[in-house]
Amino acid sequence: MPVSVSFVAVVTQSVAAGLVAGLCLLQAIWWRNDRGRSGSGWLLAWTAAIGVLLAVNVALSVLPPGTAYDVVMFARAQVLATCVVLALPTVAAFTGGPPVRAWVLAAAAAFALRAVVWLTTDLVVVASTGASSVRGPLAVPTFFLPLLVVVGYLLRALRSTDDRRASVVIGGTGLVSVALLALPYLAPVGPWTHPLTVTWTLPLVAGLTAVGLGRLATVDRETRRQHALRDALSEASSAASVATEPDGLLQQAETIARRHLGDPTVAGTTRPLPCGRFVTTFERADGASTDPRAAGFLDDLARLVSSAAERITLARDLRQAAFVDSLTGLPNRHALERHLAAAIRTASERNHQLAVLFCDLDGLKIENELHGHAWGDRLLTDAGRHLRATAGEDGVVARFGGDELVVVLAEPGPPEALRDLAWRIRSGLSTGVPDRAVPLLSVGIALWCPESAGAPEHLLRQADAAMLEAKRTRSGVVVFDDALRARMQAEEELRRELDVALVGNELTVHYQPVVDARTLEVVGVEALARWEHGGRLRMPGEWLPFAEDTGLIVPIGRTIVGIARGGSRRMGLPVMVNVAARQLAEPSFVDHVVADWGRGDWGRLTLEITESALLQDMPHVLESLTRLRALGARIAIDDFGTGYSSFARLATLPVDVLKIDRAFVDAVTTDEGAAVVRAIVSLAQAYRLDVVAEGVETLEQLDALVALGVPKLQGFLLGRPAAGRPGPVRLPRPAER
Repeated sequence: MPVSVSFVAVVTQSVAAGLVAGLCLLQAIWWRNDRGRSGSGWLLAWTAAIGVLLAVNVALSVLPPGTAYDVVMFARAQVLATCVVLALPTVAAFTGGPPVRAWVLAAAAAFALRAVVWLTTDLVVVASTGASSVRGPLAVPTFFLPLLVVVGYLLRALRSTDDRRASVVIGGTGLVSVALLALPYLAPVGPWTHPLTVTWTLPLVAGLTAVGLGRLATVDRETRRQHALRDALSEASSAASVATEPDGLLQQAETIARRHLGDPTVAGTTRPLPCGRFVTTFERADGASTDPRAAGFLDDLARLVSSAAERITLARDLRQAAFVDSLTGLPNRHALERHLAAAIRTASERNHQLAVLFCDLDGLKIENELHGHAWGDRLLTDAGRHLRATAGEDGVVARFGGDELVVVLAEPGPPEALRDLAWRIRSGLSTGVPDRAVPLLSVGIALWCPESAGAPEHLLRQADAAMLEAKRTRSGVVVFDDALRARMQAEEELRRELDVALVGNELTVHYQPVVDARTLEVVGVEALARWEHGGRLRMPGEWLPFAEDTGLIVPIGRTIVGIARGGSRRMGLPVMVNVAARQLAEPSFVDHVVADWGRGDWGRLTLEITESALLQDMPHVLESLTRLRALGARIAIDDFGTGYSSFARLATLPVDVLKIDRAFVDAVTTDEGAAVVRAIVSLAQAYRLDVVAEGVETLEQLDALVALGVPKLQGFLLGRPAAGRPGPVRLPRPAER
């Protein structure tokens, strides 16, 4: 019978060892996929130790008594101790119990002490006789002491875990395993003693495996859920990329959240914040809390909806800013051009006329200076409302830019009705402020007809030209006609010719002498721009005003400065160069003068500035002229005495020369004219300024100016402008006449 039982035990444990080896392989795959997150690593180590224990038990069952048997018997005891100790971190990993290091050290120390007693005394094992052993008096106590440590930690871990299901499973199987482990030490030693030392592990291994598989299933469900929520966010992101309305996107997001969370009560709200920001929230209707993963999904979904709402709102604002004037709320220039192009196409298809009324608010700059820009903005806004009300539903009103408004009429009606509408636009503006004068509007009218076939920009230019003519003539309303068309064509031709003149070096300079009043010696020259074109000399009156209006005076002025520098060097005389207001207003005016005049000889250059140019942008003018004077150039006020409170401002201006206007020179032979010139000379002497009287044409004027103490003179009497160096003045000296 014992032989039969021993054989059965060997076979049983061998089969069990094979099963444990297979279980280790499965657990190794589990551990590799799980990365040890659910305690699979410790369970694998524990199961491997159990397999080793089964193999040692099989070897112990077939060995005869002797030294080898005693060694294997001791080794089996240490492997069993290892299995008991490994149960601690395994249980800790599956229950999330308290720190296990102290418990492991205590159990390991107890088993180590048992091993020492085993090897040095007979208190643990007295004798080994194959299938049976004679236990010493400390065999059971030294084993139960570390076993109590394991049981104590098991109870402590089960009390602290939050997973109630795992607590029940591990607690139940753990108690069964402890009972099976204690049984071999409480019963007499027999053939089943060694197998029972392994069997105790099976319930706890099964329990821990069940808990681990349950956690794996939970992790798998959470992973699939996480992927589903990620797909839901991708779906919402795709919807957001094509959404055009925040409310519609919010409804789509609600549908996605309800479908993927399985909760039909989820509802979202989007609230606008300052600066174009939005905040979105998703909540359950009953106010119940959601799990952290679902809450995170709803937060991500809310941020996605908020970002999309901000993008949609920003795009809408940008579209509006691209085609709507922010001040008046009217269509802007871009919208006007698009509408006008469409209106022309429609008019062409229907074979009827189209009218454009170009309106300019008269005196808006003065209104801004007198009452502030807020008042000017109100005038523009009121003007826009006035035009919309006057033009009616058939008219489209747009702000072209600055103080310019445009009305497009698809059905202009007869000419009399159109003029009547323009006059009502001109004088019908009201601001509702009784103590402020209401400015008028200048209106230019241009008509498009199918046979004209003009582009939108041409029609706008025609209406603009008519408006400018209305301002120039102060007639209020002007219709673009053949005369204006001829003028526009002439100006276009003049513009092309001036462009060619600048490129082809057609501009030149004639020099008019400036002479000493007593000696009539030429002491300087004034550089006057001339244009040699088409075989004749074109005088400044033909083209200079146009150049100033169009801004061509800036490159023309730079050319004249360069030519004047060369003339000054050739003649060895100082030169005076006129500077237009448009040139002086340029931010790079000083840099232009420095580049065009070149290095050195700054004392030979005098820049003539009109009083009106001085007052256009006083801080910029003062800075520019101060910089040029620091280089050595001289500054002259041209046409001095014609207005703008020059006497009061003279002390603050960087000025070296006063040029008396020809109007005062013409009247110098009268008492009143002489008084004005005398005052200017006295003022110049007080401020240590040089004086030049221009426009001297008669001997009487010459004598009067000399008598009044004017030091320098200029005029046709003393020399006309010419291309070369001025010759000597051939007049009798005043003292000899």
